[in-house]
Amino acid sequence: MNRRKNIIVDIFPILLFLVFTLSALGVVIFSAQIYRSIVGRAEGRFNTDTAAAYVSEKFRNHDDRGRISVSEYLGNDAIAIEETIKEIHYITYIYVHNGYLRELFVEKGALEDYTADDGTGIIPMKEMKIEQPSDTLVKLSFTDTEGVTGESYVSLKSRPDSGKSDAEAGKDASEDGQ
Repeated sequence: MNRRKNIIVDIFPILLFLVFTLSALGVVIFSAQIYRSIVGRAEGRFNTDTAAAYVSEKFRNHDDRGRISVSEYLGNDAIAIEETIKEIHYITYIYVHNGYLRELFVEKGALEDYTADDGTGIIPMKEMKIEQPSDTLVKLSFTDTEGVTGESYVSLKSRPDSGKSDAEAGKDASEDGQ
């Protein structure tokens, strides 16, 4: 009887250590799988999120009346940003062509001298769809080369030029609020 009691006393710490080690190993393996899953999802959305952030920032930097428009450039959905620098009119097109989100910055009158391939490739992208549900809201949908799709909404603070002066537009807005 004494011998049997000694075996249990000798084996119990070893069994306890073995259970603890297997539990710790299980937690580590489970945590590694969760980490891989999170990193995989983040990497999968990197291109679409980056494209959305890039285009949103372009909207914010150029949000003046009539400067930004949803357009088409050589058969591709595009965003057209017009600006004047030292009395020269320029236009920037942001579009997807040949597997890249591209940006083309040209003098407005010289646009016919360029092709869709002339735009600078920014990030690998399969497709960009642009919708404008209202005058001040633009919906951007990006599909990267792996088929991952992401959406972004950009709100324009300025409204398109309606032919009214700023004073008239302000007067209309104050009348609407009454």
